[in-house]
Amino acid sequence: MIRLEFPGFSGTPQELREALRRGRISSRALPVLSIVEQALSQVPEDLRARSELLPILAELLVLKLSPERAFTPREEGEEAPLVRVLLDLSDTVAFLEERLRKRSRLIPVPPPPLPRPALELPPRVLAEAARPFRRAVLALTRESFGLVEAWARLQGFLKGRLPFHLLPLRTWEEKTMGFAALLEAFRLGRVRLEQEENFGPLWVEAVQGGSGGLSEQGSSDPAAEVYHVPYG
Repeated sequence: MIRLEFPGFSGTPQELREALRRGRISSRALPVLSIVEQALSQVPEDLRARSELLPILAELLVLKLSPERAFTPREEGEEAPLVRVLLDLSDTVAFLEERLRKRSRLIPVPPPPLPRPALELPPRVLAEAARPFRRAVLALTRESFGLVEAWARLQGFLKGRLPFHLLPLRTWEEKTMGFAALLEAFRLGRVRLEQEENFGPLWVEAVQGGSGGLSEQGSSDPAAEVYHVPYG
């Protein structure tokens, strides 16, 4: 904080403005050169080259060289140029010091590394790298729960009219295969499927005399047919 001292006054630029406004000090009695030198000497060395301060410092030097302009405002009712510049200087120095104090708490972080250029390989090298995979075989485990197994499990539970969600199908895979088996059984006339409303429960009912496997009539491939389940 900038402080000024001369005979009859000691304080900040804000206090000097109040003293002038209240008439406790006459503007003609102010030692302009001494005040300017005191203000300039209190600007920290590391702030003197900051762009925020350069216009203010330049204006102070002009007033030092032309003291007669220090108390001649440009317009009526304005602060005297010397007082206005001192207030601007005090506020700007306080702002810059506070900003430096806050920034001193920041931990510097190195910039992220630049991305590495893409690896470019000639086609011959790529072909050589892919050679071991040309004869690779994708081994798939045999499905242990298919249409036949699903139908065999469901046949023993189709006593009367049951909703699909109560059938003995635990996992999502079993439910999917069980639904496919029921569609095949419906195509063969072994069961009735009924759904009374959209998104409602699917009711399953065995047809009398409809026992047997799924391959006794026609194709046993459910994907070869299109099924139409009645909705009510």
